Amino acid sequence: MTCIIVAHDVICPWCWVGRIQAKRLQKEFPSLQILWKGYELLPEGLPYPSHPANPDAEKKPRTPTRFQLMLAAEGLVLPKRERDVCNSRLALEGAEYARTEGRQEAYLDALYQAYWEEDRDIADRAVLLDIAESAGLSVSRFNHALEERQFRESVVEFDDPAHAAGVWNVPTWMFTEEWVAEQPYSVLRDMMEKYVNESDNVPCD
Repeated sequence: MTCIIVAHDVICPWCWVGRIQAKRLQKEFPSLQILWKGYELLPEGLPYPSHPANPDAEKKPRTPTRFQLMLAAEGLVLPKRERDVCNSRLALEGAEYARTEGRQEAYLDALYQAYWEEDRDIADRAVLLDIAESAGLSVSRFNHALEERQFRESVVEFDDPAHAAGVWNVPTWMFTEEWVAEQPYSVLRDMMEKYVNESDNVPCD
């Protein structure tokens, strides 16, 4: 198996795309194992950034954003959510616990589906317990891990701690020669092909 670490946060739409890209990569490269590392975009005390209204917006021709171009390149449509952005800290700590149980992929599948497809509040402990159960985890042990904050230090916060770790955007793919973020599939595929052929890669712990 070949391991790569990917920095992510479930509340990030770029990471929703990244999860879909990862599934494609794992089909093309069966030896690939991905370790998803939580980087909390909106830790307590960090306000959600809002952009000021542009008074000349109606006068300008409509142009796509970088993210809209990414969706178009990948042939994807982002699910529409009605809820405000959720705090993801406990959800990310839960992913770290799931990794220790060998169920991180199942947990993250359920977590991303709950947030993006089902518009659920993943800051709600009860929702996380439902997700843990659907991922085949022991609900009691999962809940205990969250209550005791056993994986509190495993999640990296934005901005300063994440930047100090070399992560400025999520998802960040940590290839040996270069870390890249928010890339189209064609770029990731080319880099992954070289990466999986490197002899010094080892499985994720």
